[in-house]
Amino acid sequence: MALADPLAQKVQDALTASPSFPVGIAFVVMVVLGIGGLAGQWAVVVYGLSFWHYAIYALAFVPRAVALRVFERDAVLMKGASLVVFGAVYLTMTPDILSLAVVAVGLLFNLSAARALGTDRTYYGYELAALQPKLVTSFPYSVLSHPMLTGNAVAFTGTLLNDGFRAEWWPLAVAHVILNLAMLVMEARARPRRLDRPAILDRLPWLAGWPAGLSLVIAGTLLAGVAGSGMLFVLGCAIAALAYAIVLLEAYAWPNSEAGSGPRATEEKIG
Repeated sequence: MALADPLAQKVQDALTASPSFPVGIAFVVMVVLGIGGLAGQWAVVVYGLSFWHYAIYALAFVPRAVALRVFERDAVLMKGASLVVFGAVYLTMTPDILSLAVVAVGLLFNLSAARALGTDRTYYGYELAALQPKLVTSFPYSVLSHPMLTGNAVAFTGTLLNDGFRAEWWPLAVAHVILNLAMLVMEARARPRRLDRPAILDRLPWLAGWPAGLSLVIAGTLLAGVAGSGMLFVLGCAIAALAYAIVLLEAYAWPNSEAGSGPRATEEKIG
């Protein structure tokens, strides 16, 4: 019982710290079950889960109003979902040695950079929690200014060297490359700023809490799953995605008492 209590407390803290985490879990599960399991639209599942972490990174980096732990949980959840669905389609293709080698090089730079920075600094601890500046000169920062995002771009580019994957999924890989380069520009150039509260959140304040967002995610994906295709399918997908997007905006755009107010920083040997 004593062992279960700390675990239960951690689960409770994760679910109540921000509406974005429980709604994010529901979104991933329901997209897989509703759109994939019921409708059989697995390509929509792949694209639908592939890009949310970029929005989470941008919302964390630019307004800089979210607590670090909230951001870490959300980013790991949605990036993990993205990598799982990407790997599910890439690894089912006939292996290509050159493609795998380039992907491995990109992942090496990414993982080495994360190890050099540490978890908190990898997830914007300097920007969100006002961690002390730290000059990082070890590999891979000794040879490359932005090894994490550059490594990502190299890895996704490497998948395009696989003929089978390129023929079927090239838009997916190209989108990842473009978005990683966009994040690189953001980290090098973006300044922190407050976002004005969107009118939609003033008109729909009930959506800020996780029960409402979770309910709309479930309803939307079930509608899409039952419809299978056509306009109701599109409507269901749109409801689920819009609900999750609004919950993310609510959780990230306004100051949080745990969030820091550190100065602008880039990944370039500083974390």
